[in-house]
Amino acid sequence: MPRYQIDEMDGDTLSASHVASGATALEALQKITGKAISTRALQNRWFRVVDESEGSVFEYNIEHKLTSRR
Repeated sequence: MPRYQIDEMDGDTLSASHVASGATALEALQKITGKAISTRALQNRWFRVVDESEGSVFEYNIEHKLTSRR
């Protein structure tokens, strides 16, 4: 399985760094967070995942479920 460098980002600032293996970048990130993940959409807290062998970079954030208020 490929190894991925996973950086937790707060805006443009690195807040933590991890290494994980997975069949895909998304699978490796889910091993670190244990949460549902989606592609990044301008959230301030996000994850940069780098495929160390291919040099590919992916951007994700933790998926937030919206609930209606009544």
